[in-house]
Amino acid sequence: MRSSTMHNLFIFSISIYLIASVALSCVFTSKWDVFVISAISDDIVVHIKSGDDDLGNHTIPFVGNYNWSFCENVRGNTLFYGYFWWGSRFQSLDLFDKSIEKKCSLNVTTEHCYWFVKPDGFYVNALPSGGGELIKTWG
Repeated sequence: MRSSTMHNLFIFSISIYLIASVALSCVFTSKWDVFVISAISDDIVVHIKSGDDDLGNHTIPFVGNYNWSFCENVRGNTLFYGYFWWGSRFQSLDLFDKSIEKKCSLNVTTEHCYWFVKPDGFYVNALPSGGGELIKTWG
């Protein structure tokens, strides 16, 4: 009977650990919400990837957006990048890395980064105001 109690206690401990690991996955790092917002009158297509995730192709209409969330890795080298198409124009762009993090971070529990895709290029901002810093022009 004693071994049964020990076994149950072991299973209970492992279960609690697994649940806590999933529930608190951003406990040591920041959670980020990234938005790509189109300010182009035509549809644009974006393919977003990281070293671990392929978020696929997404068509974004005028004033539409695509967004995703992630926990920054503990090494601090999280990278998301995108390939953008607007008609015959193309551009590739890092959407999240250490330098973009510095531009978007407001030191809050859940950080946000807003990308505004405009006819003259790609702007990033920590706020959803529509302005921001021009990071790259269309190729």
